[in-house]
Amino acid sequence: MDTCTYELHPESSSYLHYLFGSSRSTNTLRAYAQRLAAYFTWLGPARLNWADGVPVVSRFIRELAVSPLPNAESDTEYREPRYRSGKTINQYAAALTQFYMWAARNDLISEKTAAGFYETRIAYGYSGDRLLPGKVSKARAVRVKEVEEAPKLLDEHAAHSLLSAMANRRDRFLVALMLETGLRIGEALGLRTEDLHLFHDSRGLRCATSGPHIHVRRRQNPNAALSKSANPRSIPVTETVCTLYHLYAEDRIDRLDVDSSPMVFVNLYSRSHAGEAMKYSNAVKIFYRSSGRAGLRVNPHMTRHTAATRWKRAGVPGPDVQALLGHRSPSSQHVYEHASDQDLRDAIESVRSGSEQHR
Repeated sequence: MDTCTYELHPESSSYLHYLFGSSRSTNTLRAYAQRLAAYFTWLGPARLNWADGVPVVSRFIRELAVSPLPNAESDTEYREPRYRSGKTINQYAAALTQFYMWAARNDLISEKTAAGFYETRIAYGYSGDRLLPGKVSKARAVRVKEVEEAPKLLDEHAAHSLLSAMANRRDRFLVALMLETGLRIGEALGLRTEDLHLFHDSRGLRCATSGPHIHVRRRQNPNAALSKSANPRSIPVTETVCTLYHLYAEDRIDRLDVDSSPMVFVNLYSRSHAGEAMKYSNAVKIFYRSSGRAGLRVNPHMTRHTAATRWKRAGVPGPDVQALLGHRSPSSQHVYEHASDQDLRDAIESVRSGSEQHR
């Protein structure tokens, strides 16, 4: 929005309409909208023209890097300034780069301007004493260095505390399901009752998959929840999750006079919008509110990190983890192959004990 005229920025608004028409997930649309809004809000006072491309975006990215994050209004205690991580800044850069690529395809900027967002890289190698060019690739020109950090996850005690803090059966089933299956929040909220095959034999449902399991499918839903992966997959579940679902189903029967929603997760515990599909914003509030009661700070995606890390540490083969998570590329799971504090301590202790044995 233009900060002077308060009119919607036509190009960025058109781009968001394009993303919506491309069936991008609600989370993707929200993230891109926030990043574009920050960029175009900054452009107004800076008196810069977005169509100039890389020089303007580079200045914005530099501004993000050196500007401290605001403290909460209720926080009166002095704290050291916090800055955005390299990963967060690169997410802004990636969103803006994609916007400019779209603008070039729609003749809003020149191809030369768009080409500046990528640089050609050549991997060189040696053959004897000869330097030979190797693979040619393209990389984003606007980016900053990232400090690779292990994803935040929940240990067994924290996971138990989070489940115990859930206010009702529906929320407890939601969190337990995500912790066990590694579902993204959009995938969980997009589940329909027909996707839950909680029987040892599902042939009566025309499903050949054995044992209790759920199906994850990408489709349009009334709450705008959308599976990120276009490929359907099935994920086994334990008897514990089945029991939690049946307890939730009992509450659903008792509280809804008319239950016409095909969605698994619906509003039950307030009169407003009872029976309607649960939305993303409500689910996020459940996580923050419940984890706060447990003395934690948990966002929905931490349950996915937790599930994946558990599988990796239990020795589950890489292709199986990839299938469970719905990743397209095997490299996507490398982030879960990190050492814990206990792993590092065990490594030091094993060397120390070995040295003592040889004395």
